[in-house]
Amino acid sequence: MALMEVKELTMLFGGITAVDHLNFEVEEDSITALIGPNGAGKTATFNCLTGFYVPTSGEILYEGKSLVNVPPHKITDRGIIRTFQNVRLFNNLTVMENVMSGCHSISKKFVGSALLRTPSERREEAEIKRIAEEAMEYIGISDLRHEIAKSLPYGTQRRVEWARAIASKPKLLLLDEPAAGLNRQEKEDLVTLIRRFRNELGMTVFLIEHDMGMVMDVAEKIVVISFGTKIAEGTPKEVQDDPLVVEAYLGKDDDEEEAV
Repeated sequence: MALMEVKELTMLFGGITAVDHLNFEVEEDSITALIGPNGAGKTATFNCLTGFYVPTSGEILYEGKSLVNVPPHKITDRGIIRTFQNVRLFNNLTVMENVMSGCHSISKKFVGSALLRTPSERREEAEIKRIAEEAMEYIGISDLRHEIAKSLPYGTQRRVEWARAIASKPKLLLLDEPAAGLNRQEKEDLVTLIRRFRNELGMTVFLIEHDMGMVMDVAEKIVVISFGTKIAEGTPKEVQDDPLVVEAYLGKDDDEEEAV
């Protein structure tokens, strides 16, 4: 069953067509990847799905309801969480504080209760800390809970970002180039984590990624776009064997680790 449906999605910037009548579905409990060269329209698509852009035309349905003109915070409330290509942490806060910030969707406190430290506010804070602790342990960064985010290596900062994302308990997790800047071992660990997100936490995962080797390893379905238009869709093997994909990407370099 389709969790998200994208129908005739089009995004124009002046005279430039970033996304051109794009159609695809993200099945519930799946791991789906969107790939394409730089400028293909991947990030523009992600920004439409998460409310950062309002598409020029087309429809985006999530659980059968439209996401068009829905602001980002309301989309988050519906259970859709995204990460970004560039790590976006609160650099001067601790790992724990960063992960706790991912629990905003379950926070119901008001300024008054926070100032007065009411029993309900204290219970809520304890629950948020518990969820953050679980997320850090799941990602493997519990021992870094008191470290300041900006002091951590890049790969570890990525892990903090993933912990924050899963702390919000999303139903649909959108990962924007999660392997960017990671070394080989970190990428292998990421593939394992993505599978665990789906298999153990019940999340549907939709990712943009440039590392073709990783995409072929982790994704069950791949959507390929070029100049904003879908040129292929299918299993990793089907996409690898598609002549248009071979011409656009794979034919340029025989190295299976080529970033596309």
